[in-house]
Amino acid sequence: MPTPEEIETQGLLVVDRFQACAAAPDDLDAARLCDADLTRLDELLRGAGEV
Repeated sequence: MPTPEEIETQGLLVVDRFQACAAAPDDLDAARLCDADLTRLDELLRGAGEV
């Protein structure tokens, strides 16, 4: 089960990635990183919901 700190850290990373994507909308590497980090955040949130 993920800790609240893990979820918060991942959420902040996703925000940073989205900002990078907004700054460089044609950067496919930034888009891939954003997608991967968003997927990880989704996994953490789903894991937190499993009790």
